[in-house]
Amino acid sequence: LILDVADVDKDMALARHVTYVHQNEGVDSDNNNTTEQSDAVPIEEDDDEGMGFDSHNAQTEEESPPTLSSNLLREYISRARKHQPVVPPDVAPYIVEAYVNLRSDGNPGKNKNGDQTVMTARQLLSILRLSQALARLRFSDYVAREDVNEAIRLTHMSKSSLLDEQNGPNANGLDSNKRKWGGEDVISRIFNIIKDYSTASRSERIEMRLCEAMVIRKGFTEQQLHECLEEYSNLGILQVNATRTQVEFINQ
Repeated sequence: LILDVADVDKDMALARHVTYVHQNEGVDSDNNNTTEQSDAVPIEEDDDEGMGFDSHNAQTEEESPPTLSSNLLREYISRARKHQPVVPPDVAPYIVEAYVNLRSDGNPGKNKNGDQTVMTARQLLSILRLSQALARLRFSDYVAREDVNEAIRLTHMSKSSLLDEQNGPNANGLDSNKRKWGGEDVISRIFNIIKDYSTASRSERIEMRLCEAMVIRKGFTEQQLHECLEEYSNLGILQVNATRTQVEFINQ
């Protein structure tokens, strides 16, 4: 029996190796991409039909959003494929840290959310590929932290479907913020993520950007985070400063 046990040193070494490969991937093809981009078919800005809009849609814009033509979508996809995003040096450590934390959180002894799956090296590759795909959508040659966060969120959401099958897509008729997430509703789960970090770091004050990153990594959204902060602020448990850059727990 082979067990995939999380080890910080080994996980960090593996993640560094994988991100290093993706840092240098596609560098040799930059010249080829430049040549290919010069051959791209330009989109005529003055041609409404070429942009995917017709006169009927322009007249009924208030009634329904305009539709995109298949030509525009094909051109968009064609241009996006010409980009081969790489992981920049400042984002690579962020991915390594995220992977190690996800591996550590996936330990059966630490996981309290009913999720029995553990982050694997294959999922790390999936996160990197998703991050590159998101960068292509922006016509960018570099992966940003926001791309990584969204890729991690999508990975978590794909696993959350297992919990949906157990609890039902709308368990007990609750909305998306009251649905159970491994035995907890979403608001409580987000609060526990922030509270656990505060306890581990021995700090009552946490940067908002850090809270957003932690929550998104777990598969939640910024809107759900802000609703959680609002609810617990009304309860007098925590408070957000006027510039909304820090979250502070209130000592009781």
